[in-house]
Amino acid sequence: MTLCRWFLCFALMLAGPVAAKSYVLQSGDTLRIEVIEDSSLNRNALVLPDGTIAFPMIGQVAAAGLTLSQVREALTSGLAPNFAQRPSLHVAVASVAHKKASTRAMSAPKASENLITVFGMGELGRPGKLQLQQGSSLLQFLAQAGGTTPYAATKRVQVRRAASADGITRTYRVNVKKLMQGGGTSFLLAPGDVVIVPERKLFE
Repeated sequence: MTLCRWFLCFALMLAGPVAAKSYVLQSGDTLRIEVIEDSSLNRNALVLPDGTIAFPMIGQVAAAGLTLSQVREALTSGLAPNFAQRPSLHVAVASVAHKKASTRAMSAPKASENLITVFGMGELGRPGKLQLQQGSSLLQFLAQAGGTTPYAATKRVQVRRAASADGITRTYRVNVKKLMQGGGTSFLLAPGDVVIVPERKLFE
């Protein structure tokens, strides 16, 4: 490869990351995280309303208000004790949160007033933020989120709900597999619910 051609390729590789370096993450953004040493950890991670993301082996990691480089460093440091050598991570923005409508636009009543926002993470076809009609069930949410992946532990799906009165987050465990087979009671979602579909264990 000639020197000019090599320089052109290098410049193209840098064009995207330079623009993203200064981006400050916010709740509702979705990150694509890849661990070079262990591809089983590769996943999309939603920045939750509390500003954190959840990642295996680490748990909750602060993300909102930080840059991609800062989040990558936090993830790398958190994962380091689990590897013989410090792991190499790639962190990028998969999608950004929708901007809030202007005050003028919000003054006029719209059909969207009947919508609620629900967040999904884990083994979903399309994790992220979804808007649903009020009164929607967990199964309806899963259908709009692209269903569950083959690795989903559908017997122990979690719904985390922050109670407005006392501020305490309550976690509900739902056997989605049973619901899909026609058993159990339909689980209705509330605004701000976070649906977590964990990865099933080896013999689960």
